[in-house]
Amino acid sequence: MPRGFHLGQGTFIHFQGSDRCRVFNNLCTQDLRKLSDGQAFETFVTDVKGRTFGHGIAMALDGEAFLITVPDQAGKLVPHFDRYIIREDAIVSDVSSSYQFWLFEDREVTAKAFGIEVDTVPAKVSVSTATLEGNRIVLVHAPWIGPDSILAIVPVEQGSELIAERLGDAWQVSDMSQRNGWERTRIEAFWPWYGVDMDDRHLPQELDRDTSAISFDKGCYLGQETIARLDMLGKVQKKLVKLSIESSVMLAAQTTIHADGKEVGTICSAAMNEAAGNCIALAYVKRSHFASGQVLDVNGREATVC
Repeated sequence: MPRGFHLGQGTFIHFQGSDRCRVFNNLCTQDLRKLSDGQAFETFVTDVKGRTFGHGIAMALDGEAFLITVPDQAGKLVPHFDRYIIREDAIVSDVSSSYQFWLFEDREVTAKAFGIEVDTVPAKVSVSTATLEGNRIVLVHAPWIGPDSILAIVPVEQGSELIAERLGDAWQVSDMSQRNGWERTRIEAFWPWYGVDMDDRHLPQELDRDTSAISFDKGCYLGQETIARLDMLGKVQKKLVKLSIESSVMLAAQTTIHADGKEVGTICSAAMNEAAGNCIALAYVKRSHFASGQVLDVNGREATVC
């Protein structure tokens, strides 16, 4: 299968000014006060009700901060941050149109693609840079398709011909809408996609990414009261889970999930795992049935919570 993908344009938001980290931190679940130069943390952006207004990778590089997320999000996220800048020295801007995203399976593939040493490719929760044909490329640890996958943020004028030559059949032109060639690995990696697996109706804890994306001791931020109360009670009523479904056909989004004749969940995204001969999916399942190992029913097919 391909191990590198040319994705096109995503959302890339730039934070500048002496108070940039304070503004960024005040609307996110992750403790971005700890975000040092050369680091990258997964985070949720929250609204006043503590719901997921956005989700992505926060990174710091060269004394500035950035948010990386799925396409077409800057139109709502930039005004969201701007709204809470009162007297702070901070400028939030959308720089998405100046860059394109490339995605690599791991550090070794990234090193081969750019002709650099593996040690110069960022490890987990970190950022580095490389040069390709005179252009500066930002490399970010982004576990979209596995624990070691790397996202390259590349100037739009940079062509991919050299990368295609180096990777051969392991290189594929894809996109961030259909996610051709990497949707299965994204689901296997349990990386939820904003607008597909979640939106602003969901609470962060329903995504089951507390350890990687939520700080419960960072202090006050927008929507914290709801998130802290839910953590104290320890009771989400539904949760995103990964399902392994005994099916030789793709199951559609919004397909309902049953147990004991009752509806207990809904599929959000799915892909075929040809090697295993089954379908995998991300789905919301009710509290009564979201424990690992639970066996559910999807259109008469056995589905196991992974």
